[in-house]
Amino acid sequence: MNKINKRNAVPFIFLVISFLALVASLFFYLGYHYFYGYQKEMTNIKSLEHDFPRLEKKLKAAIRCYPWPAFQTELGRLYLLRAMAEIEFGRVEKSGEFLDKARAALEKSISENPLDYAPFWELSKIYFLYDYPLPIYASTGRNICREAVRRYPANEFLNLNVLFVFFEQWDLLEPAEKDWVKSRLLELKAANSGFLDQLKKKWQQNHGETTTITGRLKEIGL
Repeated sequence: MNKINKRNAVPFIFLVISFLALVASLFFYLGYHYFYGYQKEMTNIKSLEHDFPRLEKKLKAAIRCYPWPAFQTELGRLYLLRAMAEIEFGRVEKSGEFLDKARAALEKSISENPLDYAPFWELSKIYFLYDYPLPIYASTGRNICREAVRRYPANEFLNLNVLFVFFEQWDLLEPAEKDWVKSRLLELKAANSGFLDQLKKKWQQNHGETTTITGRLKEIGL
């Protein structure tokens, strides 16, 4: 009798497993469905402030269906963009709410996938914007930048942006931070002889001159 029951249980267990796999696949599909819908709408927005509630709703729906860390990172990025928009329009006092939400989303993403560099890079920006334009939390932001680079040291785009930030905040840097900048530049220059030129070009595009960054490079022997 027990043998018969066990024999009957096998198809039932298989059926349950198949059903659970089907449900998981459905939620996976729905998560990406909402996420791709969000991405499509982001390319066609006319006003972030006007379209923000709808965009936020789609991303949250994607996360509910499939709580992938990358979706959390994107939600953090959306809140960050909204905070930057508030600052740009002179409503700095309103940016704090969105910066806090961005930080919460990005920290959740990091807790779920601590190996991904992207949420660290986005999180660093939040600390640069807290109490803007005062650089009260700039050192925290720079430390988080370094964590991003530590997770993907070969990413030239990431290194370019992080080092650009460090050179912009040059007068705030500790000696150990300047040593880190030099070591990164030497390593990147060894891999790509044109990296310093890319950095100077980015500085030129943003500041209209290269005298400042050239002087700072000379300070560290480059």
